[in-house]
Amino acid sequence: MRRLPVLTFEFPRPVRANLPMIVHLWNRLETIAVGLLVGTALLLSIYEIGVRYFFPQFAYDWGEEVIVYLVIWGVWLSTSALVEEDRHVRADIVIRLLPVNAQRAVELLNSVAAIVFCGLVMWYAWDMISLSRLLEERSGSSLRFPIWIYYTALPVGAALMILRYIRRIWLFAFRYDPATMQIGESAHGHAD
Repeated sequence: MRRLPVLTFEFPRPVRANLPMIVHLWNRLETIAVGLLVGTALLLSIYEIGVRYFFPQFAYDWGEEVIVYLVIWGVWLSTSALVEEDRHVRADIVIRLLPVNAQRAVELLNSVAAIVFCGLVMWYAWDMISLSRLLEERSGSSLRFPIWIYYTALPVGAALMILRYIRRIWLFAFRYDPATMQIGESAHGHAD
């Protein structure tokens, strides 16, 4: 059976030397951002529950709304980490039955399809954001939060996923090592 060739491409030396550090920093920043968003949502939820039952005079009408905004932003930011760790839901049991070379080809095709999908999400999300800004859409609570900021989580998350999928394509096309890079396992540990 003919094997797909391992293509060669090298970043300039200063970039190549710093890629692992850049990816590590990116991972840390995403983790911190998601932790802060979801942690803040949790604290606000606890406050909201306590106030509702014990101190209703301190209740406000926008708590649940802000919790939703924080969680949605946290979820969309975390989608990038799921790509990095190869943890998005997919039917990979069939792919694992294929020969290693075919797995690599399917993974490359899957990554290209994911980039197209994320691009479409970005495209339609920007339309939605533009319309929301045009209509000056705001939340129904006393906070009057601009809804376009909430909607911006979609293209930001999709853009981060696109960057991760581009990196994934680069790893599978130019740095492929069947011993360390398997479908359904993290390509994250592979040296850039």
